Amino acid sequence: MPLGSALNSFRLLLSNLDSEKQTNNQLVKKNKPDKPLVFPYGSEINSLERGEPEKYGYSKEYIQSFFNELNSDFSIRENRVLVLKDNIVIGEQYLHPYVRDSWAAVFSASKTIVALALGLLYDDGKVDLDMPVVKILDIENKVTNARNKKITLRHLLTMSTGITFNEMESATTNSWIKAFFDSGYKFKLGSKFEYNSMNTFIISACVDKLAGKPLPQLVKERIFDPLEINLTHMDVNDEGHFKGGWGLHILPEDMAKLGILVKDYGLYKDKRIISIEWIRMMTSVQYYATEFGHRLNYGFQIWVDEKNNYCVFNGMYDQDIFVFRNSGVVVVTCCANSEAFHGANHFKIITKYFARKSMGKFALCSRHASRELVNLSNMSYYYDEIKNKEFVPTSNLANSCGILPLLLQNEVSTYVQGVKKIKFKSSDGKESLFITEGNKTYKYDFNFDKGIRQTVNLYGNLYDINVDAKMILSGKGEIFLLIRFFFLEYASVRYLNIKFGKSYDVISVEFSETPGLEFVASIIEVQDESTKNLINNIIKSMNPARATGQAKNLFAPAFTMVNEKNKES
Repeated sequence: MPLGSALNSFRLLLSNLDSEKQTNNQLVKKNKPDKPLVFPYGSEINSLERGEPEKYGYSKEYIQSFFNELNSDFSIRENRVLVLKDNIVIGEQYLHPYVRDSWAAVFSASKTIVALALGLLYDDGKVDLDMPVVKILDIENKVTNARNKKITLRHLLTMSTGITFNEMESATTNSWIKAFFDSGYKFKLGSKFEYNSMNTFIISACVDKLAGKPLPQLVKERIFDPLEINLTHMDVNDEGHFKGGWGLHILPEDMAKLGILVKDYGLYKDKRIISIEWIRMMTSVQYYATEFGHRLNYGFQIWVDEKNNYCVFNGMYDQDIFVFRNSGVVVVTCCANSEAFHGANHFKIITKYFARKSMGKFALCSRHASRELVNLSNMSYYYDEIKNKEFVPTSNLANSCGILPLLLQNEVSTYVQGVKKIKFKSSDGKESLFITEGNKTYKYDFNFDKGIRQTVNLYGNLYDINVDAKMILSGKGEIFLLIRFFFLEYASVRYLNIKFGKSYDVISVEFSETPGLEFVASIIEVQDESTKNLINNIIKSMNPARATGQAKNLFAPAFTMVNEKNKES
């Protein structure tokens, strides 16, 4: 890691470890928001055909058992799941409050789209996988590192560059291409596999150059339109290139169409979109990533399980598209799992049910666990007592939190300005929460039933959210008001937990989130030893107990708020 990048990364990390200050990346000023839109509610979806599973070799009981087993494993937090056989949807599940007509931010599953885009140009004869990338980007004279001048598209596709400039460091500069080629490296070029999203970003930049048009436009014209995918959004960086390693927002229904495209070796409804040759290269093992701690091996920007004969587009928190060759089944999952890469149990369960040619012979799962909270409506008078009062925090911990969850802040490079005031009101048969962050007040409508879906603008980005509330009882017999903010497009849920004091002019609040600190721990666990050592040294440089407390305060800050009128008096 170059010294300058390392210092920037440490500055960013340490600034966000201070739980009494705003979580703010002061190193980069973004020119524009990443996500200025959401999927329009009620817009037409070009739906895939639905069918009864019995017509396609599966019983209803078998499909229901699959869903039951997913739901009964509380380490798996799926929210939307589709099962397809012969390109027909034979099972689907949308857990409250997730819906069909909301995008999924698929994170690293975006990488496979970049490989498909490059495949279009390969088929056009515009791509030499072994040409140095600096020549494609016309920057050969601007790169002084002789070793990095030799990086090819093949190295990028297979994550074998060894470049140290990574996702974390991308938050410290707007010049990603320059930082990539100025970067140091960890090993001999092409000698091993190491996952790094910035490899994919460089492929995106190459596609733009080779195609003579932006990658999102190319993909829309030649992949999405033929697949009848209406609406998507693809984030670009400040240099104007698709972020590549992440950034695609797409409906789960349309994720399934991408799975069909790969399953059928580049065909969709008998129309050739990408060559068989490219799909076979993509989905063949190029590097044995299992040698480096991964459950699966790696093709061209896609994970491969040779033993069970399937490949998978895999995104953070398990936004996945499984393509099973033996059975012809495609499974789409949108989850909020806390395991990094392929550690989640849903890999085992999905493989168990669909990797073989026909239904497995094992005892079906009859239990169906419900994760829904029950609202104690007879306790609503607690909530009534705090309405129409303005509460202000008494702790600096409020400075580092807002409705946007901490992990989501880092995913979209948008940082909150701290909670300054909250107020509840009732009107037109619904409840409203007004939260002042920094110098701006945001309104969230909610109810105690299934929640209220709404679009909110937070710091320039639009989010599709559902907000509900429950009066709940703790194991100690304490009454809490729990308000849940489901960011429907993302894995994140923000929880605002309000505990009532002896006086209704004093409340205790906690802002928590899922996925949270446990996901960060899983990410650290899969890092290489040098990165782990760096992280451990940072923690050791602080008081370890203080570091633990700071982390808890960042992911679940808890503090007292008082009625502003009483505070003034």
